[in-house]
Amino acid sequence: MSPAAPARADVAIVGSGPNGLAAAWLLARAGRHVVVLEAEDAIGGGCRTLPFPAVPGGHGDGLTVDICSAVHPMAGASPFFREFDLAAHGVHLVRPPVQLAHALPGRDALVVEGPRGALPAGLGSESEARAWWRLLGPAAGRADDVAAAALSDQRSVPPLIASATLAVTLGLAHAGALGPDVLGPDGRTLFAGIAAHAVTPLSSPAATAVGVLLGTLLHADAGWGLPVGGSGALTGALADAVRAAGGEIRTGTRVRSLSDVDAPHVVFDTSSRVLGEVLLASSPSPATVRRARRLARAPLGGGAAKVDLVLSGPVPWRDARLDGAGTVHLGGTAADIAATERTVAAGHHAERPVVLVSQPWVADPDRVADDGRRPLWTYAHVPTHSDRDVTEDVLRALEDVAPGIRDVVLAAHCTPASRMVEHNANYAGGDIAAGRVDLAGLLSRPVPRRDPYATGLPGIWHASASTPPGPGVHGMAGNHVAGRILAR
Repeated sequence: MSPAAPARADVAIVGSGPNGLAAAWLLARAGRHVVVLEAEDAIGGGCRTLPFPAVPGGHGDGLTVDICSAVHPMAGASPFFREFDLAAHGVHLVRPPVQLAHALPGRDALVVEGPRGALPAGLGSESEARAWWRLLGPAAGRADDVAAAALSDQRSVPPLIASATLAVTLGLAHAGALGPDVLGPDGRTLFAGIAAHAVTPLSSPAATAVGVLLGTLLHADAGWGLPVGGSGALTGALADAVRAAGGEIRTGTRVRSLSDVDAPHVVFDTSSRVLGEVLLASSPSPATVRRARRLARAPLGGGAAKVDLVLSGPVPWRDARLDGAGTVHLGGTAADIAATERTVAAGHHAERPVVLVSQPWVADPDRVADDGRRPLWTYAHVPTHSDRDVTEDVLRALEDVAPGIRDVVLAAHCTPASRMVEHNANYAGGDIAAGRVDLAGLLSRPVPRRDPYATGLPGIWHASASTPPGPGVHGMAGNHVAGRILAR
């Protein structure tokens, strides 16, 4: 419900995702009176860990589940989180024994184990492994610089110069990353699985950008880390730090209009569409109406449906190396994934969707109950607004590479793409990226503007996955907006 009286503060933060909490901490630490307003009953946005949903038989009792993100490559690389110092705030990002695996029916998986310098195992030949390193090695050798450029505001100098350099690199990679002259068949498959995190056709340069960035971070020191205690440990630590710095956090407080807040600066850690709706409900001027409508109609990205499984024991992978994998990609070869993502982007369900799997217990044994029950986290790519229960699709994909998986499944809970918005208003239609991930979006997200965080209204700011540097748990949009407010 809305607050009985407007929230009064120097700065009001609408939304308690990583970006909102990052801005709140930086501003509260600088002496500003900050109030964070969160519509849900729990803080964190897409970075929350909650009790497993109720399922028949009570099989999920005592287990927790990450309701959106589970693995956090960007948290370990983010300049903001490095300044925040997660370890000093009691958060431990653990790199699993196998960071990433791409499981394929009828053959060994492709796996990436250690950090810097570790080549993928299981590629078709030694020459394929060398080709992989030729593509990603130069960037991996400067992973911190790549992360700083990718996570910049993409407007300031020198970050703008770094971003331009990165863009040229990505352009060259896109020209051949999935082509036979750069990577072999297995390398292209491994890269395609990573690029598919963009939830957009692989023909898009944006997919290549995501593939290069996340592929680079595989070989960085932090790697693809899983937080002990689940994703909520990250936002929980941020919230504690905000309160320790004098900030206030109110949950169950939905902002529907600017009249619900009373502050000279208001920062929206929401999707463009949610921000647009709030502005339209605020008796705006004709000029503001035009801006608000553009935001409210911002194009959606691809959809994701989530299936959380309760297992009685470990996944019976055909390839035993996957027992220690934090992340597993399913979807077949590079050609299969490319065809599937085209089908989904065209608004149709794929016969074999791309599925992302995470086994949180490999880095956090406490996620396993005393009787061996454990949560298996999965996503499937589907058309936006799909209401399909994809549990059977996910189980069929798992069965191809883990025969006998159905024998250890005690319960399943599916959140279709159309219902993702029920736990996070930013995920309209299952768009977990809070906006389309494409070349135009990378350069002008959410709408073309000299300052991507300014809304055209004095004191009203936008800092979320809908703004640069885009989706991911990194806190950098909040970091950039906090800097702008403090500079004023």
